[in-house]
Amino acid sequence: NGLWAMSSGGVAGQGVGEGFAKTIPEAHTDMILPSMSEEFGWTGMTCIFILFLLYLHRSIIIGRRTGTPFLFYLCAGIGISTFVQFLLIAGGSTGALPLSGVSLPFESYGGSSLVANLLASGFLLSASKVRGTPVQMNYISQQQDKNLVPALMAALSGVVLLSVSVSRYSFNNKKWVVKPSLVADKSGARMFSYNPRIAILMNRLEAGNLYDRDGVLLATSDPNLVKQQHRKLVLAGAADYNIDSAMHKRLDRYYPFDDKMFFWIGDANTGVFNGSPNGYFAEYEHAAELRGFQMPTEKFNVTANRYREDRFLARGVKEMTVVKRDYSAIAPLLLAGINSKEVEDFKKRNRDVRLTMDAQLQTEIQNSIAQDTSLLDNRVSVVVMESNTGDVLTSATYPLPPVHDWEKLTMSYADQNQLSGWITTQDLGFTLATQPGSTAKLATSIASFNKLGMAAANRKFNVASYERIRTKGLEPDETGVITLERAVAKSNNVYFIKLANEEHLQEDMATVYLKTGMFLHGVGGYYYGRDKENAQQEEKWRKLWRKTEFNTRPRYNPNNIRKTRAKGISGMAWGQGELIATPAAVARMAAGIANNGTMPQNRYVLKVSDSATQVKPGIKLMNDPRYAGLMRHYMIEQSAPKQYTLGLAVAGKTGTPERIWKGEQINDGWYVFFAPKANGVGNMVVCVRIESTKGSSDAVKLAGRHVIPFLKGKGYIKSITDQTTE
Repeated sequence: NGLWAMSSGGVAGQGVGEGFAKTIPEAHTDMILPSMSEEFGWTGMTCIFILFLLYLHRSIIIGRRTGTPFLFYLCAGIGISTFVQFLLIAGGSTGALPLSGVSLPFESYGGSSLVANLLASGFLLSASKVRGTPVQMNYISQQQDKNLVPALMAALSGVVLLSVSVSRYSFNNKKWVVKPSLVADKSGARMFSYNPRIAILMNRLEAGNLYDRDGVLLATSDPNLVKQQHRKLVLAGAADYNIDSAMHKRLDRYYPFDDKMFFWIGDANTGVFNGSPNGYFAEYEHAAELRGFQMPTEKFNVTANRYREDRFLARGVKEMTVVKRDYSAIAPLLLAGINSKEVEDFKKRNRDVRLTMDAQLQTEIQNSIAQDTSLLDNRVSVVVMESNTGDVLTSATYPLPPVHDWEKLTMSYADQNQLSGWITTQDLGFTLATQPGSTAKLATSIASFNKLGMAAANRKFNVASYERIRTKGLEPDETGVITLERAVAKSNNVYFIKLANEEHLQEDMATVYLKTGMFLHGVGGYYYGRDKENAQQEEKWRKLWRKTEFNTRPRYNPNNIRKTRAKGISGMAWGQGELIATPAAVARMAAGIANNGTMPQNRYVLKVSDSATQVKPGIKLMNDPRYAGLMRHYMIEQSAPKQYTLGLAVAGKTGTPERIWKGEQINDGWYVFFAPKANGVGNMVVCVRIESTKGSSDAVKLAGRHVIPFLKGKGYIKSITDQTTE
């Protein structure tokens, strides 16, 4: 904090009263020099150094003029002790020496130290009136003069070294004023700490407006803009927002959609979940763009050597990823001064950001689900994205987050499990990963094509009746000789267990998981975007999987597959065991199939200021577009019987995984599907997950009742049979 203050001051300083001493710990005592440097700059600090050197010089001269050894030693001792104290605190507060905790004479907020220094100064004033006789002066000269020049030269050297040390931060201050510090919080987790003046400047700059893809206002600092868009907001589903009530609260930011878009917008008024991974939070994620500048980020893998997740647990070693933000773009504003004309001119820039989200679509889906009494005991997530651009249109959740109940909103997962019902404190579609069930068979199929080529389509396995895993319900596992097409269309669990184990697909399946963002044994996935490829990190994950999921005991036995059906490779093959995924990850995988084997990277921002955001290059999910064509055909066949329920012909895949929640076994219902856009190229991809329900049939019904009608109503989607020849 001291270095940030000195770099903010630069050479000439910010000016009297223009500093932010309150951001510096102990600014009135130990760190008084940096706080003065911020206002008076390197020049002012160097003058203070020279004054202390003059104080030492004058105390020695006063002692010498007395002519008596006792007074000489006393005066010189006062000067030397004061100067040494100055060196210790000046060196510590400027980073040249370790912090010693002593106060700076005459500068720090005083108590007994200030009284002692003033008494010593008074004694020097008194001693300055004493003049020695010629004999005494001759004696002092012979005894001490040979020591005075080296002593003063040493003191001068110390002052010069301190001035040079400080000059690094004052002259090269564009670098230091935005340079972060890697620190640890109270749990031992590593994090970057930033110059607090950056946050002050960000508040002073004020954020621009957030809009959805149709220009509907999502967040603003201007309440008049909410009133201007009143009709548009009502049509989009924000009719219950009371702008007059919000204005009486004197808020900095206004959010017309409130809890309906909370995980995508955030809340800059409270800062809740700032830096947390449980939502996109555009207010935090695009804080720089909303203020008119770019902020590149870089991720580092670091090790916390004394990490303790809970106060009752022992400390240990934990690897974690930290994000470093580059605020270099606003360094000139920090140096010019937060109250400067440059900042006022900067605020006149276009600082609006337009997201890819469709607020009306998300609100309509959420409102429709909330009115369905059959879903009162469930938790639902719906993700909608485009297959060709990766644009995310919707991540609807039910129930909505309790944004007006701080205690519930910030409740830990352990406390949430004590409640009788469901509660939503994270974006369910993007940040809550659970077993994906039979939707993961798409990943197993992709892996088989990538390894075996077109021969995978003709790979057959005999399924005996005693091997069946799903023996009840409307669609029990088929028996007999099963092909890949039949296995996908009828969701044959036994087939995929045999395929994954006997063709040794685990490495290829892991590649699909890494690309789409699925988690295996707790690692390897991602939420909103994949970090730049880190081959070393991915190899570490693969080594972990080879020791665990790829090497389970007892081993796979083709004559008794039921014994290991939910373990290791067998469990992964049909979406059980240690494989977990978010609806967004499953939707990305389906988008890759719809997009001829190339998976799009998700895009969340359409436009920043006046510049459109480019579509990111896709990721090769399948080695040959022909594989994607076959998979598309299989998915159309799988969803053909559901056309009446959906009111639309689509290509899809269902899933009914089992998992444990609150100590009880529950089933989730999954359904992922895609169909062509009604206008333009590409497909719309939808993934639905219902927690604690009967099965995937409920997810299909939900898609038909609460998703597809609104997609049709907004002209987003049409039947897949309109453009397919399969």
